[in-house]
Formats: sequence, C-alpha cells, structure tokens
Amino acid sequence: MGVLSALKDALFPNAVGMVLDRLTEMGGVVVAEAHSAVPELTCPDCATVSRRVHSRYGRRLTEYPVGGRRVVVKLEVRRFFCDAADCGRRTFVEQVEGLTTRYARAGPG
Repeated sequence: MGVLSALKDALFPNAVGMVLDRLTEMGGVVVAEAHSAVPELTCPDCATVSRRVHSRYGRRLTEYPVGGRRVVVKLEVRRFFCDAADCGRRTFVEQVEGLTTRYARAGPG
C-alpha cells in the first residue's frame, strides 16, 4: 500500500473509490487533490450503467477539520453520458460515496 493510499484511508475512510493524488500544505491549510477511480456509474434517473465519460472538471469542497488541521479537498469529477433512449437525462455527474452529494460543497457529516 502506498503512502498516499494509506493517508487517504486515514483522512477519508468513508470515501469509496476515491484516489488521493497529492497532499500539500499551503498557508496552514492541507490541500488534498483527488479523483474517482470508479470505472462505471449508473444514471440516477433510469439506472442504466454508463462507462462513457462526457467531460471532467474540478470541484472544491469546503474545509474539513481533520486532526486539528484544516483540510480542503480539490476533487476531479467526471460527467457521464446516459445512453438510454427513453431517459430524459443526457448526462450526470459522479458522486464519491461517503464524500460528496449532489449540489453540496461539503461532504456528509
């Protein structure tokens, strides 16, 4: 197990499928840069499985207090296509289970 993987497990034990890419400190704040490694997701409307990525973008989550330190998560998320002809949703954004929820800047308590 790599050092970043061990740190990810210690800092974000509930974040399923998240990979910690880099951990730095800037002005007393720890910055955790990460991405999701889940290969496929299901559409939240029709439950069709998708592997086809539309795009990627950065998401900055609010500061988390961890061990008396402030931690900011910079998370790269992917937007997937929903290819089901009868689904009204064309694309959807992945959520990292245990870390993000739709439209929220902070993860679950």
